[in-house]
Amino acid sequence: MNKPGDDNRSVRNTKRRLKDGLIRLLKEKPINEITAKELTEQVDVNRGTFYFHYSDIYALLRSVEDDFFEEFDRILSDMPEGENRAMTYLTAIFTFMGQNAELCQIMLGQNGDMLFVERVKGLVGEHCSAIWRSVAPQADDARIELFNAFLINGCIGAIKRWIDGGMAESPELISRMVTAIIMGAIGSYIG
Repeated sequence: MNKPGDDNRSVRNTKRRLKDGLIRLLKEKPINEITAKELTEQVDVNRGTFYFHYSDIYALLRSVEDDFFEEFDRILSDMPEGENRAMTYLTAIFTFMGQNAELCQIMLGQNGDMLFVERVKGLVGEHCSAIWRSVAPQADDARIELFNAFLINGCIGAIKRWIDGGMAESPELISRMVTAIIMGAIGSYIG
């Protein structure tokens, strides 16, 4: 017997097909040009089924993004304290982005969603501010926030470039490079 709701394998499969189909369409065009009809025809799902689960294409996109951010937050929240905390965080960030390269490439690209970028910045900012405060406890909040904003925007640029370049370097190698840049700058700016 099938389980009710989202625990039902058929429901999970249908939602996965819709999400994967949306990602494929986003590679070709922006969200405002995608219709439920086009999506459901592509993934062979009845439009009524689509509307049973999502009010519109934007609700489906929010669901894709929410799944991404739920997992991303869980990973960042589970980071251990320690000596190489910045390197550990950056490796986790680059690894996760690499595992979700298709979605990241779309969302950080021309058909992307600025709200997605802002959510990435906000989530990473929350976690990284604590790192900088532990490295430079005497630094004032304004300096830490400015430093954090600069680093996050730089990291997003590095992630975009790395993914667009085919991720030839490992997440660990990219993280070591970014960590070296950050740690070289942190002492002179907020230390």
